[in-house]
Amino acid sequence: MSIEDLPESDLKLKREQRSQLKKALGNVVKGGLPERYKVKEPIITVGDYVTHTLLEQHIIPDLGIVDNKTRRGPYEEKAWDGKEFDKKIDLKNAPERINEESWKIIKRSIEDEEKILIEVHGEEDLLSLPAIIICPLGGIVIYGVPDKGMVINKVTEDLKEKAWEVINNMIEVNEGR
Repeated sequence: MSIEDLPESDLKLKREQRSQLKKALGNVVKGGLPERYKVKEPIITVGDYVTHTLLEQHIIPDLGIVDNKTRRGPYEEKAWDGKEFDKKIDLKNAPERINEESWKIIKRSIEDEEKILIEVHGEEDLLSLPAIIICPLGGIVIYGVPDKGMVINKVTEDLKEKAWEVINNMIEVNEGR
């Protein structure tokens, strides 16, 4: 599948997919971003803790996706006020879903030359999948795994195929349309 095949409907995670998604796709690291990854382009973070960690290292992601929560509670250690980024975009995305608008906003944000923060009202966890699919080869998508660290995904064709496998098994939903 290619980027031209982006879904044109909202997608919902199936129950049986939850355990599949708990397995990290990339390298898990504790602490900050290792030096060898700091030169990758683009750098995309998904999650408050991961975005915070990079900003603490004085690395502004090309795209940061946050929901101001961690483990379903408020993220109190928020290290950004939006001023680190050139633009802030608000996005609604329900838990266990990837809405159609998410694909469009992530695509535009990755193509943009500016540093962008997407603040999700709802849940951002699954947005690492569209980020991986849309990210150019060689870039990195980083997301957090509670109590384990950060998962660093160097974007390859193989990784994109794994992300498409998950997406293609999700349920299309068009409630209220």
